[in-house]
Order: sequence, then C-alpha cells, then structure tokens
Amino acid sequence: MGMKKLCFLGLVLFGSLVTFGQPDPVLPDPPPTPDSLEEEPLVVYEISPEYPGGNEAIFKDIIKNLQYPQFCIDAGFEGKVFIQFIVEKNGKISNPKVLRQPEGDYGKAMAQEAIRAVRLLKDFTPAMQNGRAVRTYMTLPIVFKLN
Repeated sequence: MGMKKLCFLGLVLFGSLVTFGQPDPVLPDPPPTPDSLEEEPLVVYEISPEYPGGNEAIFKDIIKNLQYPQFCIDAGFEGKVFIQFIVEKNGKISNPKVLRQPEGDYGKAMAQEAIRAVRLLKDFTPAMQNGRAVRTYMTLPIVFKLN
C-alpha cells in the first residue's frame, strides 16, 4: 500500500473513532410556557400594593398582633427587625423572611415574633402593572421598643 493510501486510511479510521466517541449532543430544554412559570415578584411597579386603611393601619395591626418576647422585656432589650414578604396577585402575604435582625437569642426571638405578626395581617389590594395585578416584594421595619 502506498504511503498516501495508508495516511488516508488512518485519517478515515481516526475520524470515525473521534466522531463515534463523542457523546450525543444535548438539546436545550424547550422554553417554558407562561402557564408553567410562576412570575417573579416585582420590585418596581406602577401602582403599589395597599393595605386596608393605609400605612397607618398596617402599623396599628402589627402593634396589635405583636407580642414582645418576655425575656427580651426582662433584659431590657430593644431592636428593629426588617421583614420582607411577597404580596401575591390575590393580595395575600406569602414567603415572609427576615432581612435583618439584632444579633443573638434576643434578635432571633424578635424576628420570629415579627414574622408571626406579619402573617396575621389582612389581605392587601395587590400592586398593578400594565392594568393587571402582579406579585410584589414589600419590606416592613418592625421596631421593638420598651416604653
């Protein structure tokens, strides 16, 4: 066999091995349909969510629902907890979480109580964007202060 034929045969065999040794191409997942996606809550929107009675009412209801942890009172401990939650399209509150709290066991107790009080709030009028109700983030500062 001539040198050219031998080199050609070697390239063909090598090329076949390389081609057959490759994994099958992975096709990307099809794009999700609107029905299969849960909309991400918005941070900026045209019309803000509104609590029945306005901002004054939301803080009155927080104060009414809030139970200052007794061991924090005994220790004279005060602090501020920031709670973020989602106002859903139907106005209900979901996914409350602590963004910031005082450190230590006192802070943990205050944070747990702040989340409990937020969960007891009434339904909001949802935020609006382009004429339709949308999910939105809200953040509330909750202050624990002894009189």
